[in-house]
Amino acid sequence: MVKKIKKKKNKAWLILFLIFLFLFSLSFFVFKIYHSLAKSLWDGQNQFNVVINSQPVNLVSFNPLEEKINLLLIPNGTFIETIHGYGPYRIESVYKLGELKGNGSELLTGSLQDSFGLTVDGLLKGADNEWQKNGLKNNLLNQFFDSFAHDKKTNLSRWDLLRLWWRIKIIREDKITLIDLSETSVSQEVDLPDGTKAMKVDTERLDRIISQFFADEKIKKEDLTIAVLNKTEKIGLANKAAKLISNIGGRVVNIGVQIPDTDKKDGCELKSEKKYKNSYTVKKLSKIFNCQWVGESDDKQRSMVVILLGNDYWSRLNLP
Repeated sequence: MVKKIKKKKNKAWLILFLIFLFLFSLSFFVFKIYHSLAKSLWDGQNQFNVVINSQPVNLVSFNPLEEKINLLLIPNGTFIETIHGYGPYRIESVYKLGELKGNGSELLTGSLQDSFGLTVDGLLKGADNEWQKNGLKNNLLNQFFDSFAHDKKTNLSRWDLLRLWWRIKIIREDKITLIDLSETSVSQEVDLPDGTKAMKVDTERLDRIISQFFADEKIKKEDLTIAVLNKTEKIGLANKAAKLISNIGGRVVNIGVQIPDTDKKDGCELKSEKKYKNSYTVKKLSKIFNCQWVGESDDKQRSMVVILLGNDYWSRLNLP
């Protein structure tokens, strides 16, 4: 009788332990999902650009509206101007330079965004590409799955990686377009003083390719007129921002300087009519330049949206 009671107690404790273990595992699983969702960078609905740091470096642009992907392949040896004042560097060496300075991802994504004039939303450390052997779609699938499975360096959440992998999976092969800069008139081979060769980019021709293949269709469709103003003493800040905005489909109608009367030169401010406050264009520009919507725009600019760039944007491109 005593043995039966002990057996029942042991069985009860075992059941309680298993229930506790199940609830703990379930809670941990739910927490991991929530954490991944909270860190997610892509909403799954709008255009999203990811740099794959591989040999060669390439930029993948997802267009969920049209269910297509544009892939920009940047050949090794291509010189780009890096942010933070490090000067021109070969594209394949920028991330390594950033690692030495403690900001590999920021240096590569920021330099590409500034030099190529397009938004860069994410980065992952990819394997070297073998396009001809594996094909475009299979190569992309392998890159994202490899990052998801082996937790490689990336600022994308696991949820982002999984969704992007799935979207690649369901996109037709003929909806994936490869733009190899080495096969365009954008890149020209030049001889360096040390006798080596490098690829030099023609920025005007590059802008035409970026605006053709990487423009945001939602921004183009809204077609809001935009004024870009520099409220700092830093020369050329508005021109850099205007180039990016134009390349992604924005209609820039005015570029200028507007030094504020007060000492509000740091943060980016964005003005528009109230009916445009929640427009896709305003939200996108606010995200790119880290702007705060501050109210109605004045009639002087004769534009629907006015963006006033501050010292914080200059600091993103240059060392403090």
